[in-house]
Amino acid sequence: MSSAARLNHHDDHAQAPAAHDGPAREDGDGTSLFDRPSARLVVAEVTGDRWTGKTSLLNQLTRTASARGWEVAAGHATVTLSAVPYGIFVDALDGLLARTDPLSGPAHHHLTRLTGIFPALAPAGPGPRPDTPADRYHALRAVHALLESLARERPLLVTLDDAHRADPASLELLAHLIRHPPAGPVVLAVAHRPRQGDGALRSLLAEAALHGVVRRVGVAPLSEEEALSLLPDDLSRVHCETLLAASGGNPGLLRAFAALRAVPDRCGGTAFPLPIEVLTDCLRDFRGLSAAGWLAARSAAVLDEPFDVTAVGRVAQLDDATLRSAVDELLREDLVHGSHPTRGLRFRNSLLRAAAYQSSGSGWLQGAHDRATALPARWDSGSVPLARHLEHSALEGDATGAGILLAAAAERLWDDPAQSATWTRTAMNLDPVTGRAPAARLLLGRALALTGRLGDCLAATDGIGTDTASGPGGSTRPGLAVTAAAHRWRSRVWRALGDDAAALAELEAAARHAREPAARALLHAERLAHALETGTAPDDAGPAAAPALLTALPPARRGRALALLAAAAVRRGETTPARTYADQAAALLDALPDDTAARHLDGLYWLATAEAGLGRAGTAVTQYGRGLRIAEARRLTTLVPRFAMATAALQRDIGDLAGAVRHAACAETNAAAVDSPRLLALALALKDEVVAAAAGAPLTAAVPPPCPDPEPGLGTLSRREQEIAVLVSGGRTNQQIARALDLSHKTVETHLGRIFKKLVVSSRAEVAAIVGRSGHPGRPRAAVPGQRTAPHREKPRHDTPVPVTAE
Repeated sequence: MSSAARLNHHDDHAQAPAAHDGPAREDGDGTSLFDRPSARLVVAEVTGDRWTGKTSLLNQLTRTASARGWEVAAGHATVTLSAVPYGIFVDALDGLLARTDPLSGPAHHHLTRLTGIFPALAPAGPGPRPDTPADRYHALRAVHALLESLARERPLLVTLDDAHRADPASLELLAHLIRHPPAGPVVLAVAHRPRQGDGALRSLLAEAALHGVVRRVGVAPLSEEEALSLLPDDLSRVHCETLLAASGGNPGLLRAFAALRAVPDRCGGTAFPLPIEVLTDCLRDFRGLSAAGWLAARSAAVLDEPFDVTAVGRVAQLDDATLRSAVDELLREDLVHGSHPTRGLRFRNSLLRAAAYQSSGSGWLQGAHDRATALPARWDSGSVPLARHLEHSALEGDATGAGILLAAAAERLWDDPAQSATWTRTAMNLDPVTGRAPAARLLLGRALALTGRLGDCLAATDGIGTDTASGPGGSTRPGLAVTAAAHRWRSRVWRALGDDAAALAELEAAARHAREPAARALLHAERLAHALETGTAPDDAGPAAAPALLTALPPARRGRALALLAAAAVRRGETTPARTYADQAAALLDALPDDTAARHLDGLYWLATAEAGLGRAGTAVTQYGRGLRIAEARRLTTLVPRFAMATAALQRDIGDLAGAVRHAACAETNAAAVDSPRLLALALALKDEVVAAAAGAPLTAAVPPPCPDPEPGLGTLSRREQEIAVLVSGGRTNQQIARALDLSHKTVETHLGRIFKKLVVSSRAEVAAIVGRSGHPGRPRAAVPGQRTAPHREKPRHDTPVPVTAE
């Protein structure tokens, strides 16, 4: 079976553990079954967890058999058919019987029995229902004879999918056929999940394997190369590897993770809304549950994992007997697993949990979260587990709940800034005093900045340090540390937006509030980051700044500062101190766990940039890759494009053009999610260069030539019109421009009409030519990490600014 077929199929069943220890023969992908048909029945067993591709493999067997002249029939056990005697066989054979003439095959007394089983034979006359033991025995003999008759003309393949759901009569028939194999070339391909059902099918096939009747057909997991070739080409290589590892090679899981572009947090049911097709596929696995079982599943999804049965019962409001029966259903259906219910259970995978949660009504969820908050152990479990419930159940005026939400938001800021922003806003809405608190506004601003909402960050933090209003409970005037931090963050945001003057003004404001040694050291580091990003060289960006930076900072921040010093030394061409600083920074930053490194990702960025400038390309790629992996895993949206661009530029220069193309596409996709037209323009320019390099086309000049005066017509455009003109010059469509600038398609068309009129042009190509001649900063060549910029009559500017990363 092709890897594409396995990935595209998503309605069947993680790894495929061996079901038995008997001498059953492995049969590869099953195609050898049709080379030399056996004279008697052969059972091909296909096992695996949900979504591993068993149905796709059965379909492949069907196509192969049909191409070789076999008669084929396919049955699928469903919840509906579980109440129909011999249901899976009826589903498989009824259509075949409707288009053939079975009356000439089996003996008359067998036909009488078959008419009571198969609707297609009902016109031949009524037959007895197989209700008594004697009737069931005759029915087994009759189906046995029917299979022999059908295989008489040509070999017969019958596929039985999801056989773990088969009704008892179907299992009884399968056992009879195994003990009394029909004469003739008949293959029964039985696909099932070995952990589901009551064990009857597993025992039956295990016994058959001992007698050599069963051949196992394997469903191989996807290889890394197969998976990479099937995943979207704008996912970074490290992100692809993360998704592949999380899927365990399961094509259905991998497909869903690719659609989400992430692996859902097992405790974040709302963080990753499932696309409708993924949600539909997941919900199929809940169809066999009773009402109590479905209620227990939804209640478990409200709780953190691992969850215990007692907590599920209280959220679901089920009595003990009903609860135990419902949990047994979840275990039997392999929806949850665990060594023992009293020691905690987990959903089999994060998609099932998300599906159960997201298909619950909002009213029920509010009550469920309220009941979960009231559980005895909840208030001792920490702020984050409580916040997941208070987000939905806390009432206006709940100051205690608001405080818990803020504490949880601060804790999750670098793990999931979007969730952090949601909790902060909820806390602000619950308690007016909290809503005006500068610390809360700063927390919200930081979360918004990390998620790519740069303008919203500026709005949230505007006025911190200058407002003097007081509210109930005390003044909202912030302390020096909060004010200084707000100015530092606003400076980073302004730089990301391309407004260097505003960024520098924020740093000057921060200097008025930086009085403690640690605060002054942080400001020194911020000035150095500003200098590196903008190409300027203030006095405190040189070696004289090193003592102040290094003596007052803890190890993680010291590592960041050393990385900045290393990059600055490379920029000045001072190789020896650059190596010293880089080695010292690497010793500190490499030792940080990812949870801590996430707070200092610009340290990794500048360390990698310094390593590249020192000729250590392999080390630089590793450092960029680590930063990219951390940023993507934690949905630090603003940071992803920077690392992706730097990786693409470096890969292009060392000859890894396939990697460069992938990471340039990754940079473009993620830059479009950040409200920075300048960032998107840089990503688009880099992508153009990388694609041209991969195609063998000559690259553009490293740095646009100086242009003392802008193109006269371009100066007549408004700022918004200039942004649109730059994106037009990058080959973007109106729809892409609308998404990048958060405008309507009609608004882009209106602006473009004005641009044509002001520039006196009639085509997009003419607009691009004017932008190109202007040397507009929106389309520079993306900087090569470590490469020094060419001379310019004004202060040079680094083309890929540092991300908004420092704590």
